[in-house]
Amino acid sequence: MKPLFLVRLILDFIAASLLLATYAYNGLGNIAHEVIGSAMFALLITHNIFNRRWYARIVKRREARGTISKVITLSLLFTMLSLLVTSVIISQTVFSFLPVATSFTARQAHTLVAYGALLFVALHLGLQWSMIMGLVRGRLGLEANNRLRSWILRVLALGIAAYGVHSLLALNVGSKLLMQVAMGFTDFQVSSPVLLAQHSAVVGLGVCLSHYALKLLSVRRRTAPDAERTPNQAGALPDSIFTNL
Repeated sequence: MKPLFLVRLILDFIAASLLLATYAYNGLGNIAHEVIGSAMFALLITHNIFNRRWYARIVKRREARGTISKVITLSLLFTMLSLLVTSVIISQTVFSFLPVATSFTARQAHTLVAYGALLFVALHLGLQWSMIMGLVRGRLGLEANNRLRSWILRVLALGIAAYGVHSLLALNVGSKLLMQVAMGFTDFQVSSPVLLAQHSAVVGLGVCLSHYALKLLSVRRRTAPDAERTPNQAGALPDSIFTNL
């Protein structure tokens, strides 16, 4: 692994961690929330600079995986830009010097795009999950195909996804996406560690959904020539759908 690529991964990990930290608004306070958010946006700018060539190739991707990746990534970009705009509008500290009027609606919009960003980040991360797990295996010197480890990871992923579904309901994510609740208004009784765990589980759920959706598309593409044969002739789905968890 090239040193620069490792640095990029570390910066991306820090940016994701900062994003999760911003959701513990009541525990952090407004000043820390805005400072952490500003640092996250700085890292996101760096991330886009490193990946600028992706935008040049955007019109060349026509296969299903490329289309899905393009839709999710562009949606994430739009959501992050909207998050930046609403952050500036409602800022009470970092951008308070700007002559911008805020409102309750602006805070609701900020909550909407904040949770939209969380979901799109999760889906975006899931698109890269096979690569990430491959890099982790390489760095740790682990063998590629270990059934015991694979099944342990599958059970762990299932548990995280289940807690992610619970967290979606506990956090009232649906109401926040419909601009019915502003960030922090319903989280006063929840501790910061619990909020961090819940939001992390939501990310884990999104990672599982997009990762295994790509696996299914990959299997369908490989088995497409067998479409005219009977199910028994074509054979069962290969176990590779669950590898690189």
